[in-house]
Amino acid sequence: MSNASARSSKESRTESVARSWTPKPVLDPEITKDLPLIDAYVGILKEKKDISKAIKAISIVLPGFDHLKRCSSNKILLAPVKSFDTNDDVPVQERLKIFLKEKSFDLALLEDDLRVVKVPERNARSKAQAARASKVWPLKFHPDPFLEAIVDGTIFNEDQLRGIDEYMTVAVTAAKLEAVGDSNCNGSAVIVDPEDGGKVLAIAASKMDRHPMWHASMLAVDLVAKLHGGGAWNLCEEGGVGPSRVSDRNLEGRMKTIKRKYEEEAPLCYPRTLSKIDIPSVGSLEAKWKLQGRRNNGPKRADAIAEPSTSEKCGPYLCTGCWVFLLKEPCPMCAMALLHSRAARIFYGASNERTGVLGSNGILHAVPGLNHRYRVWSGILEGICEEVSDEIQRRNVEPVD
Repeated sequence: MSNASARSSKESRTESVARSWTPKPVLDPEITKDLPLIDAYVGILKEKKDISKAIKAISIVLPGFDHLKRCSSNKILLAPVKSFDTNDDVPVQERLKIFLKEKSFDLALLEDDLRVVKVPERNARSKAQAARASKVWPLKFHPDPFLEAIVDGTIFNEDQLRGIDEYMTVAVTAAKLEAVGDSNCNGSAVIVDPEDGGKVLAIAASKMDRHPMWHASMLAVDLVAKLHGGGAWNLCEEGGVGPSRVSDRNLEGRMKTIKRKYEEEAPLCYPRTLSKIDIPSVGSLEAKWKLQGRRNNGPKRADAIAEPSTSEKCGPYLCTGCWVFLLKEPCPMCAMALLHSRAARIFYGASNERTGVLGSNGILHAVPGLNHRYRVWSGILEGICEEVSDEIQRRNVEPVD
């Protein structure tokens, strides 16, 4: 291929494509909601020329408010009201003045009456949150570039968006062919290794008519377990529910077996009819996200995600680093299965208003205390996924003879 042809091919791959959908990040409410406010005392400076002197003095006497600027116009931020409220007979304002005088703060810099204003209780985590809070009182805010890339969508390049589209199309096709479920949970799941050439590891459609736990995500995770020599169900035989045999080889032999299964047997499909679905040739999805214009004044990548090694992928966690594509927002059982499997990213199309916990009825990955958190995007091929999900429910409720 000539250099001109190569350039043309590369340009055609990276050219922006108009899509009917936009990946919508499902974020922790702590990132998106308005910041809580508290009451705080401010002093009004008599002379603006004393701003620097007053800020330096109050920062020594009453440190704190690290997330806020200590001055706004001619107002100096002094202290939270609650920190001087002891429920005795001395007015709170007088108690604060007494404290400042004892600490040698020059009260002559301020007007006699202190004022109470609202200020943000904590720091912002996103630019949008900071912009809203700054209208109340100015903040000291340093954005997380990686988080902002997630929020504004630049986390994905054009090749990745094309891959997301194609893998979700596989999920849609699988659901159309075989999915059986109800309004609580139905659809399909596709599990992909984003590093290994975007290799599809498992494709599953919900089969709740055969087993109450055979939701799409549960089946897909079990298929990946089979690639690891395990699995809870005998899915290789239609309708089988017995446990699979687990290899008792040593770690080195187990890893070799898993690698061979990945190369020779993936993707595993349930039901088997899904094996006729055309698998897209996408290539690696793990393009390195880079900060533009940064030098030595900060990390090259904020909120970095450690890349799993081969040994980690063959270890106790089945879906380490994997991307999962779901027709419909998962129910609690499915969402927890994906969390315990250490999936890295979840993409779904249709919302699940009844039992979904990745946006509709809660945000599982924002629950405090979790030892793993995946990232979630909704709205992938949303219209198509909603139509297919509704059709699955209709045909299950009113089966056609």
